[in-house]
Amino acid sequence: MDITILCSAVKNSLVKLHGARTEVGKEIDHSKVVDFQIEIRDELRKYHKSRKDYWWEKEQQCPGRMEKDSIDILGRAPHKPKWIIEIDATRTDQVSQKLLSRLTLCGKKNPIQYVAILYPDSQNSGQSACEKYLRYGNEIVKKLNDKSSVTGIFVFPDTGVVELVDFKDHSHFKVEGKECGSMNEAAAEALTVFCTKHPVSYEELKKRWDKFVAKEKGKSRYKDIGLSTTDGVPIWSYSQFREHGECSYWNDFEKRCKKNGIKTARMRKYFVGGTKTPFIYSVD
Repeated sequence: MDITILCSAVKNSLVKLHGARTEVGKEIDHSKVVDFQIEIRDELRKYHKSRKDYWWEKEQQCPGRMEKDSIDILGRAPHKPKWIIEIDATRTDQVSQKLLSRLTLCGKKNPIQYVAILYPDSQNSGQSACEKYLRYGNEIVKKLNDKSSVTGIFVFPDTGVVELVDFKDHSHFKVEGKECGSMNEAAAEALTVFCTKHPVSYEELKKRWDKFVAKEKGKSRYKDIGLSTTDGVPIWSYSQFREHGECSYWNDFEKRCKKNGIKTARMRKYFVGGTKTPFIYSVD
C-alpha cells in the first residue's frame, strides 16, 4: 500500500477530531479520537475491499505474541509487510514507548510499515521532538530489516492540515526564496547567491564556507556551480549531504548560511489530495 492512500484516509477522517479540544491546555475528548481511529480503519477497508489484499482491524495484538499490547490499527495481507498505525498526541513519551514496543514485538524478523498519526498535545507543542524520535526509530528498524520504515503523519484538526514526515524521501528547501529539491541543490544555490553578491578570493571563500566549498571535485563529491572566485579559482559546492542519520551536515550548513547572510528554510510536505499532485511543499 502506498502512503498516499493512508494520507487520504486520514484527511477524509479528520472531521471526527474537529472540536476534540475546545482550547489549548484542556484535555482532548478521547471519544473523538476513537471515532477518528474507526473512521480511518473504515476508509482503508473501503479502499481495499475491491482489491482483496489488505485487511484492517483496530486494537489488535501483534500476531504470534503473548503480550497484550494492542495496535491502534493493524493492516495485514499475505506475503506483504504489516502496517502498524498508532494514533497519539505529540508527546515524546508516548511516541518513544509505542515505537520501542511495536518494533520489539513486530519488527525484529518481518518487515513492517510503522506510522505514527499525531495530533497536537494539550500545550500544542512537541512536534519537533517527536520527529526526532521517529527518525531514531526509522534508523533502528532499518538495521533490523531494510524493507521496514517509520513514518509520521501530523494532523491539525482545527485547520484540516495533514503533514507527512517520511524519512525515505528527500526534503525540499528554500534558499533566498528559491525552492530547491534537495540539499545538494540548496548548497549550490546558497554559494551561487553568496558569490554573486560578494565576489571574494578563494582563500576568503574557504574561510567563510569551510568544508562546504572546494576548488575541485577531489575525494568527496562536490558540484561545479559555474562561477569562479576573484582570483580565478572555480567554485565547487558540497554535495554529499545526508538529511537523516549519523552523517548529516545540514544543520551545520544552515548555521553557516545564517552566518554568511543567506536565508534558508526547510520546507514541509503536506497532503492536499487529488491524483496528480497529492503533496505540496511549503515553509508555512
